[in-house]
Amino acid sequence: MSTIPSQETSAAAQAKIVARSRAKVPAEGDGVQLSEAAANEIKQIIERDKMPDTMYLFVAVKGGGCSGFQYVLDLRDEAVQPVGDNDEIFESRGVTIVADFKSYVVGNLAGTTIDYHSSVMGAGFTFNNPNAKHTCGCGSSYSA
Repeated sequence: MSTIPSQETSAAAQAKIVARSRAKVPAEGDGVQLSEAAANEIKQIIERDKMPDTMYLFVAVKGGGCSGFQYVLDLRDEAVQPVGDNDEIFESRGVTIVADFKSYVVGNLAGTTIDYHSSVMGAGFTFNNPNAKHTCGCGSSYSA
């Protein structure tokens, strides 16, 4: 039995790669966007780790954290983890961003900008969500 994928399998997998074609550039104050620093960091991670060009930035929220909701960020390969039919898909500074529909609506993510900061105290991504009523000092949880 061969371990080389058939052309049929590869073609079927490629047909499911839709994130980039569905991505829309959000208007100012809409969708999920990246700062220049965040986009550069994501691109550097993808390049440094030699990730495939089917990668996207997955953004979600889950219950938890000290303020009620906690942000989730993950780099995912669409060939392995396809986007859902109802997912919100954006393009910001050359990076494809996918937010699952429930997180986008319930988590009130419209207008959120993800930034990246690096200092002697540490480095990480932070979220600027204009819909957050209260945010945690760490910048990774909020209430909406």
